Amino acid sequence: MILIGFTQKMGRVDVKSIEDYKKRNEIEKVYVFCREEPVEEVEEMAKDYEIIVTESPRKDAKRLAKELKKQGKKVEVVDLQDFGERAIRDVC
Repeated sequence: MILIGFTQKMGRVDVKSIEDYKKRNEIEKVYVFCREEPVEEVEEMAKDYEIIVTESPRKDAKRLAKELKKQGKKVEVVDLQDFGERAIRDVC
């Protein structure tokens, strides 16, 4: 499966959540679309990911997913703001 994530700015929490997800699932490739270039530390942590900086992360992520699905690939698209550790929020 291919994981495609999108966010405004990618951080350590996002990388940790993706790594946890990869351990539980068979992920062959990770693409992350974001509006801002990640800091060097995050880039190093995510060296195996394809990080694409774009003005329209969500739109471009969905476009890539559509192309990959046409090729017969299994794809999951996630908003990293609602994924992994970020999804666990205190509602109080």
